[in-house]
Amino acid sequence: MITHFNIPPGACINVPITKKQFAEKTALSSMEKRILREDVERITMKGLLQTRTTGIASYNDSDYNYDQIIFAEVDIRDQGKTALISAMMQKAFPAPLFLILHCGGAYCVNGCVKRINQSDSSKRVIEDMQTTRYFSLNNDDKIVSDWLQSLDSTKIICSNLKEWFDALSSKLLMLQVSDETGTFVQADVYSIMDYKELLGQLEENREEQRHLLTEIKAETQFNRIIKLNSKLKELQIREQELKKRIK
Repeated sequence: MITHFNIPPGACINVPITKKQFAEKTALSSMEKRILREDVERITMKGLLQTRTTGIASYNDSDYNYDQIIFAEVDIRDQGKTALISAMMQKAFPAPLFLILHCGGAYCVNGCVKRINQSDSSKRVIEDMQTTRYFSLNNDDKIVSDWLQSLDSTKIICSNLKEWFDALSSKLLMLQVSDETGTFVQADVYSIMDYKELLGQLEENREEQRHLLTEIKAETQFNRIIKLNSKLKELQIREQELKKRIK
């Protein structure tokens, strides 16, 4: 999977991190220790992007530190633990991290923004966590194929590592956007916020629909059922309008 990012050869590494090493260097809760023990198979550092390995300037201010960007891959046993494992891994690395999760022949990619904790500069505040769906590298899914090609980091135009990270991060959400439209959609860091807002509205709409369907199944009064079905129809129409706006 790492090859699809096409990071500079000098930044490519293949350094395993044992679970023992990870546990010793990371403050883990009892639940995280259990997840590490039972659900994580292996952790491997795959890439380390720095100015000396990329020729791209670092970026530092009072809120962000982009001296380096890490790529890591973690093999896990249960896709249902993806969110918990991703949060645990991101917390363990202060540097910006693209995390590749591998489970049963399928992959997903996780990333987030890490802001410097103003009370303790050695710690990070994790924001805007996003994770793609799982996908296979060996199938005929054209959306996935086109999306993987869009990850080619050599096509990113930037002046520093923060801009590089933001540009690549903006591509993660586009797999979800493309799934909604039925065809691959490309975006940049400037339009990504519009897509995030639309996807948020779409998920809120679908959650309301799920709630209404539960109410309808439990309702016994005919007039009430009619009213709930009318509201459901309105939400379904709104869902289609939102999907058209995503395109």
